[in-house]
Amino acid sequence: MAWFRNKRKQDRDDEAAFVEHVFVHWEGLYRYALRLTGDEHAAEDLVQESLTKAFRAFDRLREDTNYRAWIFTIVRNTFLSRARKSGRELPLEDPVSVVDEKGSDLDHSLARPDDGWRHGFEDEVLAALGELAESQRTAVVLCDVEGLTYEEISFVLGCPIGTVRSRIHHARRRLRSTLAGYANARGYADAEQAG
Repeated sequence: MAWFRNKRKQDRDDEAAFVEHVFVHWEGLYRYALRLTGDEHAAEDLVQESLTKAFRAFDRLREDTNYRAWIFTIVRNTFLSRARKSGRELPLEDPVSVVDEKGSDLDHSLARPDDGWRHGFEDEVLAALGELAESQRTAVVLCDVEGLTYEEISFVLGCPIGTVRSRIHHARRRLRSTLAGYANARGYADAEQAG
């Protein structure tokens, strides 16, 4: 009986640690999954499946694990795995350019009004993000929206940190150029020059 009590306590401790280190990122994971899938229900399923996988592996992690990067990577890999299993071909650089079961190209533009991704963004910003190459958009969204470090993004995307820096640099430069009129009209350009 003592073994059973110890096991249950360990299970509760593992659950508490999982919630503290991994589940706390649920909102960011959902936004990222929504960006990958373009569908609220599919994003919820993707996050749930990813969290289930993560929980099963949680007790095998090292203490110095970067949990946020680890769980974002699981979401990305689960998405890619699902896409491969469904017969969709995905280039690694563009994980959201997919074709649906009817052979139609799915529009996963950030500017879609019904995708739940819009919160906090005006149409001009969404359109500018939508014009970026997917690899740049993913990197800049993970950095500037989700707050991941370059090292975490490198881990999530499976590419060198120099590639991450380059993608973010080029994305920001293009956004700055594309959104110059928008920024001037709202007084943001003055704030940038002052600070």
